[in-house]
Amino acid sequence: MTLPIENANSRMSHPEDPIIEMQRRSYTAMSALHRDIDRLVLTDFPDYENIGDSVIALGQAEFWRQAGIRVEATYSWRTISPKVYESPAPVAIQGGGNFGGLYPQHSEHRYRLAERLDPLIELIQEPQSVHFESDADLRAFASRMAPRRLLRMAVRDRVSLSAVRALVPNVVLAPDSVHMLGRLESSPPSAEVVHLLRRDDESAGPGTIETAVDWPAMTFADRLRQRLSRTLFEGAVTRTMNRSTDRWFADASKRLATGVALLSPGETIITDRLHAMLIGLQMGRRVIAIDNTNGKLTSYAATWFADLELPLAFAPDLAAATDMV
Repeated sequence: MTLPIENANSRMSHPEDPIIEMQRRSYTAMSALHRDIDRLVLTDFPDYENIGDSVIALGQAEFWRQAGIRVEATYSWRTISPKVYESPAPVAIQGGGNFGGLYPQHSEHRYRLAERLDPLIELIQEPQSVHFESDADLRAFASRMAPRRLLRMAVRDRVSLSAVRALVPNVVLAPDSVHMLGRLESSPPSAEVVHLLRRDDESAGPGTIETAVDWPAMTFADRLRQRLSRTLFEGAVTRTMNRSTDRWFADASKRLATGVALLSPGETIITDRLHAMLIGLQMGRRVIAIDNTNGKLTSYAATWFADLELPLAFAPDLAAATDMV
């Protein structure tokens, strides 16, 4: 089976409501990716502080709810059970992030699933970016994941599509799942601008600003409180014990609320994070975006936003972005 590739510009040249239009495009592409699927097991759930990945998970869950697809169990990469490799239900891999060398523990999780999952069971990679850090990373994907016959894969931009199309027959071009959440409610702005800038290896740098924020990192005290809560209220006495799907997604909802609260003060949002850009647009804010190290933001915008009227502009660096406010 070859999944159709959704044309980002297939419906209309200038939709009146770009937020609703992106939600429609996401649903159409996700429907193609999940054709004939009525249940699944979710793996690689983002049990960490990156708000963007939690928002992706919430968008996936909204699609599954609307499509009538039942999530039978949910695992993070730390809590995945060996029984998942014998799952009678299709297995999905959390979207977002990158294939390649940037996040090796997550790449290894995907490759193990591709190699060990029952060959008669569908493996579904939810919408994802692809950026191979080296030829070795490309070879690992080509030898360990791409040969799986029952592999369905979604990629978020045309650059990613070109990287895998020759290797994976069943690939669909799909928007990021955050669009399934539609318009996001937030408090009215109280400041001219909010800067949300990366502090990790994907930061384009150089340059910073004293008042800039990033997705908040968990402190040791935060992790201790989390561990105690899961032990006392869930009976998860070790880090590798799994949790219910409802509890995983309750955490994701809290992270989304944190992200909206960080961004909502700004009439304009300056950011080099893809999901700060997308959340800001879905909040109805003006966004000035600076690309990250692998061109993720401009590639995404070129794929999906060329025919949409959005309050989005790109700047080559922080100084230029500040001048555009």
